[in-house]
Amino acid sequence: MNKENNPKFLIGFDIGTTNIKGSLYSTEGELIDHANVAYNSYTPQNNYHEQNPADWVKGFMDVMRALSKSSSVKKNILAMSLSTQGGTMVPVDKDYKPLHNAITWLDRRGEEILNGNNELLSRNVDFYNKTGWRLDTEVSFMPLYWLKEKRKDIFGKIHKVLFVNDYMTKVLAGVNFQDPSNASITLFFNVKKGKWDSDILNLIGLREDNFSEVKNSGEIVGFLNDDICSKLNIEGKVAIVNGGHDQYCSAIGAGILDENEILLATGTAWVIFKMLSKPLFDSKRFFAIGRNLIKDKFGLIYAIPAAGASLKWFALNVMNLDSEKNLFQLIGEGTDNFNNKKNNILFYPYLTGNFGPDFNLSKKASFYNLEVGHNYVDLAKAIMEGVGFQLNRILMVLKEKNIETKTIKMVGGATKSKIWPSIISDITNSGILIPKDRDCDFATKGAAILAGYGIGVYHSLQEGYEKMKIEFNHVKPKIDNNNFYKIKFNEFLKCYF
Repeated sequence: MNKENNPKFLIGFDIGTTNIKGSLYSTEGELIDHANVAYNSYTPQNNYHEQNPADWVKGFMDVMRALSKSSSVKKNILAMSLSTQGGTMVPVDKDYKPLHNAITWLDRRGEEILNGNNELLSRNVDFYNKTGWRLDTEVSFMPLYWLKEKRKDIFGKIHKVLFVNDYMTKVLAGVNFQDPSNASITLFFNVKKGKWDSDILNLIGLREDNFSEVKNSGEIVGFLNDDICSKLNIEGKVAIVNGGHDQYCSAIGAGILDENEILLATGTAWVIFKMLSKPLFDSKRFFAIGRNLIKDKFGLIYAIPAAGASLKWFALNVMNLDSEKNLFQLIGEGTDNFNNKKNNILFYPYLTGNFGPDFNLSKKASFYNLEVGHNYVDLAKAIMEGVGFQLNRILMVLKEKNIETKTIKMVGGATKSKIWPSIISDITNSGILIPKDRDCDFATKGAAILAGYGIGVYHSLQEGYEKMKIEFNHVKPKIDNNNFYKIKFNEFLKCYF
């Protein structure tokens, strides 16, 4: 193949909670183009969160049109793969038509049923030890149980329970296969055995054949169908390679290919991802455990739900600003005045309750030690520190389980801050790697790497990452700041716990 005159292309998609994104890469690792399309979520009642699967399909088509404008691209797309939100469920009939809107991972309509069902509540430990996830009102099991109890007309017609990945592969290639990482976030999949769990399925009156067959990530599951190719004027066969959950794909895109580094994805929530060689179950059901994109490996996920949301809340609702970016400008972030500011204010980032290490949703966000001389600059920095302290609590639990944190790769919105990565480094006493390209989309990059690996363009995920990797800046902890934060972190623990 002439690499200059006859380039070949890979596409990684990310079908998320608010939009669908796509990145077009050459097989040599060059990012050619990126596009995204927003779609709506629906809340017909309080605690209901739904999406229309047709919006995912329309979004896919719109992104594909944006990425394949040139005839060269249309003729030379080799493969694509999907990174997707996890736990969002689509019940379908025998013709694979949705029986109901997709019920997303945010949905809590089953809360009343769960709280009143002692049999289910008594199985919480069993759920965690099998699936790696706590039984909660969110994430597919309880929404599906709600359909069983409240919408028997729909539940009785269910042929398959699909999720975003297998629903979209059915649309794109006419086949429905699930991947291990997304299966692990359904509460129906036994992560130890690597198969759908018959005991849990019996609780809801379903069988294994009501769910898609699970194939490894990075396997070809089909080819883009003729109808879609015709509508998009795509020439040749385009392989559909089995993808994965968005956090797992982001980890691949960021080069988390062994157990030496932790990925910290920062957005509205901050999510920690750690690769494991074996599942790590916690007696407090603290971590979510799943099957990795890398065969025979596992992944650990923990979220701080209101981490980024706390600073956004302060900017929009307290300071009456348009965005966190405006807050950064207002407080003079990055200046010596801000960087060197030290105070005794403590902030607890629990706008949605304390999700761990000791789950207590009745514990809410708060500021401690406010004084008359403090101002919005002090409060903004205290919020950044409070999120860092909560992260440090999680890393302490990992250390207790003999999981050391050598380096944290930090990606997402918080890396656009001039000081927040340094605060995290100083609090955790860890090196922080932040991408030089702060706008890099690691989920679509990870999916594109999977696509190349699946068709043999790359002989390993490591080779694919080496082709597509970007440079990272290294933020190192400062001794004086670390000593200050050790004292303040102890106060953080004492005042609230």
